Amino acid sequence: MYAALVPPAEVLRSIDETLERMSGRTPPSDPRRLRWSRPGDSHITLVFMAEVDDPDTLIDALTEALAGRPPVAVGLGGAGAFPRPDRAKILWLGVADPAGTLPALARRARSAARSAGARPESGPFRPHVTAARAHDADVTGEIEALSSFGAPMWVARSVTLFASHLPRPGGRKGQGPRHEPVAEIGLEGIPRRSQFRSPNQ
Repeated sequence: MYAALVPPAEVLRSIDETLERMSGRTPPSDPRRLRWSRPGDSHITLVFMAEVDDPDTLIDALTEALAGRPPVAVGLGGAGAFPRPDRAKILWLGVADPAGTLPALARRARSAARSAGARPESGPFRPHVTAARAHDADVTGEIEALSSFGAPMWVARSVTLFASHLPRPGGRKGQGPRHEPVAEIGLEGIPRRSQFRSPNQ
């Protein structure tokens, strides 16, 4: 599971159109086999949890930790790669955080996850939107092509918790995991919780 900021529809459209153009530049015979993100899947992860024993307890902990936080102004621009452009595993779009509030929000989300018995991913918080995944590929050309990418600033007023479902054995080749929204937590000082579906059901 993971908790993330989801861009508004107009920003998602801009991302999807950009990634569609980029994927169209990559021939099927490309040995790098870049796996571009699915349309509508773009998000800014605050905390990723490989194991969650009790999703309902996690939702309650995240709600308590995040509901009182103010909305966050964010934007997108530029591109890069982890761990490095010539041996990339992730090609990403950059995140603009003018007020510098995202790291603190991520720390609160990680702390809430630990208190709920989940196992949050360790390591430094580096906000980004995943554009494509690869296996030690050289993506310097893609980074250059995406250097002019930008999306308007928006105000994130909620955090969405997602459950990831791996593709079934024998499914379509190259099919990635499916991400299902489980709960939405407001960031406007209103302790509300909009639960889409209990993962225990």
